[in-house]
Amino acid sequence: PPQSHAVGALALCDIAEEKLIGEAMDLRQGSAFYSRVKIDAASSYDVTADSDLVIITAGTARRPGETRLDLVARNSGIIQRIIPKVLRYSPDAPLCIVSNPADVMTAVAARAAEPFNLPPGRIFGSGCVLDSSRLCSLIASTFDVDTSSVNGFVIGEHGDSSVPVWSSISVGGALLIPPGGQPSEAHRAMHQDVVSAGAEVIKRKGHTNFAIGMSVARITEAVLNDERSFLPVSTCVRGYQGVEEDVFLSVPCCVGATGVVRVIDLFLTE
Repeated sequence: PPQSHAVGALALCDIAEEKLIGEAMDLRQGSAFYSRVKIDAASSYDVTADSDLVIITAGTARRPGETRLDLVARNSGIIQRIIPKVLRYSPDAPLCIVSNPADVMTAVAARAAEPFNLPPGRIFGSGCVLDSSRLCSLIASTFDVDTSSVNGFVIGEHGDSSVPVWSSISVGGALLIPPGGQPSEAHRAMHQDVVSAGAEVIKRKGHTNFAIGMSVARITEAVLNDERSFLPVSTCVRGYQGVEEDVFLSVPCCVGATGVVRVIDLFLTE
């Protein structure tokens, strides 16, 4: 969002042009409350030319009762059509895939981009940045502390099979679970709340938008400022922890101006 002060220009592109124009108008009308941002909107992809970062959110949303994986057939074709058009106008931009199921769509995007011979890490997904935020916010609420005082990673699939790395989680610098310790039932219940969080929001309001929007804004800052911050985004993990195929999953990644720069090889038990 513009209020994050992360961008100087924002280009919106969507097939639904009337809605798109309305979104741009709505954003511009709040310009008194954020740093100067040039906002353009069009249904043609040339509006995105020479972007420093492209964020792909296209696709159909989950309906109540659906899992993210139920969206594969509906959204893969959309991603396959979009990627070549985006890269035609911004061949050097990193691409962040937010469309669900995020890991599968990131893999679909990478396959669609193969003719462009992009460097590794240029295409990545928003992955478990949101999952990690959800878990850290629950832990912070339990201890009645600010969420920024809680650090740690949820990795794997952005979805039902995500994996909380309990040994990575600390509160105010102190490990949540002592070395060699095991998560309690309360800890496991927290992760289950993370897994079901999206569905619970969708059941009540029909969609999710604020938390994922803030997650993507954080990724945007890391890319545009070349922060080299470690975020659990989705990337190709061939060679990671013995993975032998081109699988896209979230692991702690160093994120900068070119996308994923490197990954952390976490110590993981069975």
